[in-house]
Amino acid sequence: MVKQIPALTGIRFVAAAAVALSHGGSLFLEGTSLALDISIGTLGLFGMSVFFTLSGFVIQYNYGSSIAGSPRKAIPEFLVARIARIYPLFVVLFLVELLTGPMVWPWFLGTKAAAEGFSWHIVPFQLGMIQTWFFANLAGVAPVWQYEEIGIVSWSVSTEWFFYLFFPLVCPVLARIRTAPAAILCAIGAGTIELGIDLAVYMLQGRINLFALHAYGTDAALPNWKNTLLLWIVYFSPFCRVWEFVLGCCLAKLHEAWLAQDFRPSRALLDIAAIVGVGAIGWVFWFTAHKPPFGAAMSLFDIGRNNIALAAPIALILVAAAQPVSSAGRLLSARWLVFLGEASFALYLVHIIIYQRFPVVRWETASQLLGHLGALALAFTLATCVAILLHFGLEVPARRRIRSCYQAASLEQRRRLVRLGSIGLAALVGAAATYALRDAAGDAVTQSGISVVSATYGGNCRWISARGNATGAVAAACNGKDACTFSAGTARIGDPAPGCAKEFTAAWFCKGDRTIRSSSAADERAMISALQLSCNAVTRDE
Repeated sequence: MVKQIPALTGIRFVAAAAVALSHGGSLFLEGTSLALDISIGTLGLFGMSVFFTLSGFVIQYNYGSSIAGSPRKAIPEFLVARIARIYPLFVVLFLVELLTGPMVWPWFLGTKAAAEGFSWHIVPFQLGMIQTWFFANLAGVAPVWQYEEIGIVSWSVSTEWFFYLFFPLVCPVLARIRTAPAAILCAIGAGTIELGIDLAVYMLQGRINLFALHAYGTDAALPNWKNTLLLWIVYFSPFCRVWEFVLGCCLAKLHEAWLAQDFRPSRALLDIAAIVGVGAIGWVFWFTAHKPPFGAAMSLFDIGRNNIALAAPIALILVAAAQPVSSAGRLLSARWLVFLGEASFALYLVHIIIYQRFPVVRWETASQLLGHLGALALAFTLATCVAILLHFGLEVPARRRIRSCYQAASLEQRRRLVRLGSIGLAALVGAAATYALRDAAGDAVTQSGISVVSATYGGNCRWISARGNATGAVAAACNGKDACTFSAGTARIGDPAPGCAKEFTAAWFCKGDRTIRSSSAADERAMISALQLSCNAVTRDE
């Protein structure tokens, strides 16, 4: 029987809403505000850290003792329960997109070539939920960016699936934690490990960037972002994010230790913990919005905000919310919030499908911004209603059906299912390793002279939509040359932020170099400046 803590169900909706509003903001609120643009992106990072840390708490709280006590029986039951929870809705929505999506359907009918970002090769990995377990260049993009709609959110399903497979391995260690101090040390240790990974990435980012450029092409290196190896390591990769899951497991052990000792922290102490957590998250939002966007190198904060910088304060909020006497516990236990929390997974998966059906227009005035906010509110409400219908009409019945079928199966049938599942997973992991090693062993930089890595016009005004907007134009003009001069005229690139003094930046690589070169034109003169790219010296001609 699954044990429920109502506030933790309520906070699931907060996480799903944060991700949905982040994606909606990037579509509906595209305008001229850099701070708004960056804050919208940070909202999505917050939602994912809540999901991962909360997942560890809930999984340990409900399955930890049974797996530690009788692993041979409990582990298959646990994995079947998790598959029944996440797979039916995911696979239905994925197949709907695969067969009807605008990226796939025209190609399927033969009316045009397959779009960039679509490869049939990735379908088995998507269906096997391991697309985030490896990095490769497929159809011009990384596996996590395949497909337009369900694909860009289902990466977390893959990462969660890794957590579920990893969980039985740490259960024996977690079972030894019986006191509150040990649980707190466990949580600190998990956070420290993830921070250590971030620190290692920060110190080695130059080498990682250079390797990514050679192995996977210029799109995989900074100052690009979407398809970079660095982003995969610190954000998508389950090998880094698993420590947020472990952090949540340690928080569950703290909660269990308090229950076993019949210890109830004071409401004041819990409220202070929640306030500190909310304050730290607010600071991350504020600092991110007010610092310059990263370029060819990332600060430790730029890296950490993708994971532990938000997960650590979220942990404080979860500790408080799990106690019904706390203010956070009472607020998040509201019936309407718990009801919506039950449908949070459906909202997470379906919202982008709903949003893509709305027209996207840039706002330039305050009145237009209000109109776009109204459109976002309408789209979010519609997505929430569809999610509720999917939850009760598909998720819950499918989950019950799968679990009842497993319970009705004979012992031999269960063993056969486990063997087939293990063989299928091993085959997919082997294929994924083949793809990853195939690219890693090659050299994508084959031309002499300039190889443009990234070029951005107006990155100081817009972060999401502007980054890399001039890469194609600059690459077409300069790739393969020993020297090249390129003007940032809007007629050649387009204006990403009317009314904003835009900066023009470019980064390029010369064969044989051990670093990526970069240059920029000053904000007030970007319209008339010309960047000179050279494999001899980095200069700027105005």
